[in-house]
Amino acid sequence: GFLKASKANFTSLQDAWDRSDIPALRAMMTDDMLEQIRGQLAEREQVSTGSANKTEVVMLEAQLLGIEELEDEYMASVEFSGLIREEGSAGPNPFREVWNITRPRAGSGGWLVAGVQALQ
Repeated sequence: GFLKASKANFTSLQDAWDRSDIPALRAMMTDDMLEQIRGQLAEREQVSTGSANKTEVVMLEAQLLGIEELEDEYMASVEFSGLIREEGSAGPNPFREVWNITRPRAGSGGWLVAGVQALQ
């Protein structure tokens, strides 16, 4: 169930990124990660050609690399891989990323993306 939810969150996050939907991104990420994404969105706006971003997730695999129990939170590392198409006229490109996802040990907070590392 965790990996199925992770894959759904991957797709939802890509959609929110495409739309520059800060409230949706805030609901899925830690504050530190959101600040990084805000910077990337600002850079994207500067070089934008005016066309809307649309990331199509053609194929998506997820593998749980591990879960750590830290002092105040749990941290799961999930490797995502597959094919995405970022331009409608282009073919899909392979990708591999590891997402670190955290959740507080106490309370009712859900899993939030805390870091993303591109492997490919």
